[in-house]
Amino acid sequence: MVIRGMASMARTLVLAALALSAAACGLNDPGDLDTLDTPSVEVFFNSPGFKRGTEFNRKPSEFITERIDAARVSVDAAVYGFNKQNIVDALVRAHYRGVRVRLVADAGEYSRGSYGYDIMEQHKVPIQTGNQFHIMHDKFFVVDNRFVFVGTGNISNSEFTYNNNNWVWFDNVAHAELYTAEFEQMFDGRFSAAKHPTTLPNVFQIGDTEVEVLFSPQDDAMGKILEELKNVDTSIYFTIFAFTKDQVASEFIARQREFEAYNEANGFDTLPPLERPKGVVGVLDRSQLHGNGQYHQGYRLAANGIPMRLDGNENSGLPGDYQAGGGRLHAKTMILDAGTPNARVITGSFNWSSAATISNDEILIILRGERITNQYLEEFYNIWNTGKDISTAMCTLMKDSDALTCDDEVRPGDVVFSEVHFDGWNGERDPSDHNCGGGNDLDCRRRVTNDQFVELYNTTDKPINLSMWTLSNGQDVTMGFTPGTVIDPGEYFLVLDHNTVPLSERDPQRGEHAFTNPDFVLNTANDPRFRRLNLKSGSMQLQLRNTRQVVIDRAGDGSPAYFGGREGDTNYSMERIIGADGNVGAGDARSSWKQCAAGQGGENVNEAFRSFIIATPGEPNSP
Repeated sequence: MVIRGMASMARTLVLAALALSAAACGLNDPGDLDTLDTPSVEVFFNSPGFKRGTEFNRKPSEFITERIDAARVSVDAAVYGFNKQNIVDALVRAHYRGVRVRLVADAGEYSRGSYGYDIMEQHKVPIQTGNQFHIMHDKFFVVDNRFVFVGTGNISNSEFTYNNNNWVWFDNVAHAELYTAEFEQMFDGRFSAAKHPTTLPNVFQIGDTEVEVLFSPQDDAMGKILEELKNVDTSIYFTIFAFTKDQVASEFIARQREFEAYNEANGFDTLPPLERPKGVVGVLDRSQLHGNGQYHQGYRLAANGIPMRLDGNENSGLPGDYQAGGGRLHAKTMILDAGTPNARVITGSFNWSSAATISNDEILIILRGERITNQYLEEFYNIWNTGKDISTAMCTLMKDSDALTCDDEVRPGDVVFSEVHFDGWNGERDPSDHNCGGGNDLDCRRRVTNDQFVELYNTTDKPINLSMWTLSNGQDVTMGFTPGTVIDPGEYFLVLDHNTVPLSERDPQRGEHAFTNPDFVLNTANDPRFRRLNLKSGSMQLQLRNTRQVVIDRAGDGSPAYFGGREGDTNYSMERIIGADGNVGAGDARSSWKQCAAGQGGENVNEAFRSFIIATPGEPNSP
């Protein structure tokens, strides 16, 4: 058998020693089982702290290790990341005791090589891999067909030590049977959409906790989340890693609007977020704001006034590098209606994403009960209190932050909309495209002129940090500026959307665009899930907000665009009137705008389009 990543004979000798030592943890020494006599639900959190040396071991991995050492019959494990040595070693010991040990693994993680998978292979522990085009994202153990250990964290050193996670231990035979049925499907080679829907009961009363379990994608876990969110009466407290599902964000926003109306009517709106009787409050993982770009729903939540912080966990392998070996908020958890008889927790492996909804193998768990909810609530307070205010974090985490103007110093008018060019693909040949011969002229289709842009202007003499600022169209967020975005003094900052035509095999997306040299580009991948400018010429109402939801500037008042658009074969932009002294009028006043009066398109208009696109993107406006 070929063992990936087995680099040294020393490791083999260590493993042999582990196998021989299995007798020391045999059937006559099952460990302390006093806590297992009564069916129960117990939650475990880890404490990674905020930097190296501040972590505290609350021993969740030691707990499952002891339970594996106490196993008498079987251990089935479905694991994504798998390199936590004490757990790997415990499985080896169980295997040599005669306990039936089986693994289900993610095909991608397995093919890349992992310490845990390598060890299982070396000791001939059966492994089934699957879901090669997406991910098998589960993290659960079923011990002796009775106990289940499951959570948000992968079975890796970074997940137990350096990332924020939670795991739950269940003692209930019927509940374990449900997990075993899911395991058997995958062990038989059925993953993702090939799995059969759950037919066993999936709601259990275990001690003082009601437990509901859904497996994705077959059990419509996302539908259950949305149902629970629609029924929230008082509060949503959340911690989240990957958050790209717009339906979840829309429910958060809808509940926040309801709750804020109540708080304002009753004089609670000036209280700190966690002291208000009703509200939506959350903590975001910082790395995902970078990793998911415009797809991340945090921008929408911020623009709609939902109080949030960024995680304060910087306990990573390379301090200061949020992507390096830890330092992540990996707990995908909601606490709903805390402090009420209907209090409940939603947790599990399930991120709030389309992939988790339709293609990954995932688990969603709903826990109802005062004791368990209060434990999660206490942990939420811990994460919130160590978190960082988004506005402050977006500035202090920047290089040369002392030189930046940040949200607390920015005033309305410091950054303004200076130019807007709107257009949009309408399914017809663009009459302003002089290169278009019609018919099957594919070169014409590569040169359609539906690109749009918004240009910002810094009216001050200092660089301004735009990180996490948002642009909205009066109805919803159009885009957010990713962390690290800065507009320099006096800069004309070009935000460009290559509004590409629909992709097809016969007519791939064109390679030539109307505008060049952008400072910020939306949707470079032409992904329909990503946000677009989608400027509405019939109802122009743009708003630029900072992370404290202060409106810094506006463009339009909701009526048709004041100027610009198509006139015959020519397309004009709408320019802000900027005085010689740098002063500008109100952005929602028609008198503050004019139509671009340049003789041809500016230097950042592609040369092929300058005769019929009259605009000055990324440079001073026309006289």
